[in-house]
Amino acid sequence: MTPFAIAKQALGFVAQFRTPPTPDVYEVWYRYAEGSNTPLCEQLSYAVNDAESADAELLEQLHQQFFTSGDQAELNQQLGEGLSKTIGSVESIIHDQQSAGNAFQSSVRSASASLDEDAATVDDLKACVASVLQSNHRMQEQLSQMASRLEESHRQVTTLRDRYFESQKKLMTDPLTGVGNRLFFDTIIASALEHQERGKRHFFLLLVDLDKFKLVNDTFGHAAGDQVLRFVATNIERLAGDASVARYGGDEFAIFLNSIDMDEGVHLAETVCQFFAKNKMTLNDTHEYLGQLTSSIGGALLRANDNHETWFERADKLLYSAKNGGRNRVMVERKLD
Repeated sequence: MTPFAIAKQALGFVAQFRTPPTPDVYEVWYRYAEGSNTPLCEQLSYAVNDAESADAELLEQLHQQFFTSGDQAELNQQLGEGLSKTIGSVESIIHDQQSAGNAFQSSVRSASASLDEDAATVDDLKACVASVLQSNHRMQEQLSQMASRLEESHRQVTTLRDRYFESQKKLMTDPLTGVGNRLFFDTIIASALEHQERGKRHFFLLLVDLDKFKLVNDTFGHAAGDQVLRFVATNIERLAGDASVARYGGDEFAIFLNSIDMDEGVHLAETVCQFFAKNKMTLNDTHEYLGQLTSSIGGALLRANDNHETWFERADKLLYSAKNGGRNRVMVERKLD
């Protein structure tokens, strides 16, 4: 497809979904029409083809997730410069401490040489003591100043660390639901693959898909659908405990669990499924009844020969088996062979 054809299709999406043709929104539609950014296409295709609803807020969220690397690079540069200055300050403190120690040592040696002289008088002794005491006083003052500077450097390093962690958290957080986003999802999978041979723990990937979620958007609107997604994310995270949770698609969530108990993944999946099946959804502001929300869950254990694709594919196949089997059910691997 030529750039002109891609641009024409992108403008078609702008018109179809009545999204404002701002640079950020247009960039998302252009990359979606181009098809080269697979994670973006996977997330946006649900809104386009299934929910048939894509507003400016969603497009801005996707732009923040996929196209803010420049902002992140600028922040990383600022953090790096700040850390470099702090390291330089610490090096200066170390140099000053060495100079203070050398000066005091020189004063002590001079006093010692004076005391070794046979003709040393009482006044000479007093002068030696006074010189040593004065040098010691200067060194104590310098040490006190250096302690204050070290404390300030420690505060600066703490601030830089907090800013770094906050930037990483923002980069990996889904802005709508507050759980991890697709980048977080990919990062957790990579981490599990890296650590799978350490210890005797089992890694589970549970994929949670909301049954007939499109009806919520079609009947009550996109804002109601967003409320449902936030409710679902909050409660999956609560029920999952120490497990990691990510939203990797429109109404699709992932739970990463590692445990020494191979049955724990099945138990968690059943707990999540049963919780939503028992809850009756209402809108926060109008208390309008949305109906019963159910979910289908597929889960796969990480195997020694797995990679990113094979692990996800098995969980995804089990998810669709659960949906094709009648929805509101769980299908999770219970053993590795």
